[in-house]
Order: sequence, then C-alpha cells, then structure tokens
Amino acid sequence: MSHVPNPDYSFAGAPAARAADLKAGGQIPLLGGAAVLTVLEAVHDTASGSTLLHLDPPASGPGPVQLPSTALVNVHRLQPEAEAEQDADEDTEDEEVTVTVALTVTEEVTYAFEAELELLASAVADPEALRDYLAENEDVWLDHLDPLTHCISVDERSLDDASLVLAV
Repeated sequence: MSHVPNPDYSFAGAPAARAADLKAGGQIPLLGGAAVLTVLEAVHDTASGSTLLHLDPPASGPGPVQLPSTALVNVHRLQPEAEAEQDADEDTEDEEVTVTVALTVTEEVTYAFEAELELLASAVADPEALRDYLAENEDVWLDHLDPLTHCISVDERSLDDASLVLAV
C-alpha cells in the first residue's frame, strides 16, 4: 500500500514536512506523540540532496541523522497552551507503541563448571598458584565454558545506553 502525501505533506491527518524544510527548533514526534525530538541543527546539502539533522535527544546514537532532503518527516505543530492542557486531561491512558531501540547492557555473571585441563605441575602446587595461572592463561580453559549451560547467576546488570532507532 503506497502512501501519497497531501499537498501540505500530511499523512492520515499528521502534519509532515520535507527534511529540507526542517529548521532548528522544529519538533518531530515519536511513539504516537509520546516523545518529541527537537531539531538542534539542520544542515541541507543541495549537492548530495541530503539533510543532516542534529537532534535532542539523539535519535540513533551519537552523531547526526542523515535523510534525503525529499524525505517526508512528521512534524509537531505546537498548540495553544490551553488547548494542549485540555488534550492532556483527555489522554489519561498511556498507550503502548512498538519501536526499535538500540540497547547496550553490561552484565556480571557467575559461571560454575568443571573441565579437564592440561596444566604445568607448578601451577597446581597450591590453590593460589592455580588461580593465578588460570587467570593469566584464559585460553587454557575458556573453550570449556558454555554460557548457556554453566551460568548459575547474574550478579549485576546495568543498562549502559538506550536510544531510539529511526526508520527512514
């Protein structure tokens, strides 16, 4: 199904503009209006026919988003304050939307497993020497670690970064 824009570049009642027409201070709604990206800078390159958008918050990681200058982008038209407050009062239910998000997660996990290893006799002389040797020589035991069956606990998990991935 192809979407043909109206003369004012709107789709299904949502106002839109060509990427080449965006300017600093413009707003791009996401998630059905639940979030808004603000255009910090729009650099139009007529030679390549593209527009670089620096957005706040960044939409897909560090750096600008590059769009063809003719690409249509839904835009947010500011409402008078009284009208916006009335709309907010009417929208009491938070609606769910499906988006693509880039996540970076760090986990600290504990693995417990046994492995038959060929080691130097001096490395097994005492528990501290064994631990030190294995810590310095991961290649001796790492192939025996199966993260799917040996993980006994996730000790710590932190979300390091999350950003929306914009589809063009």
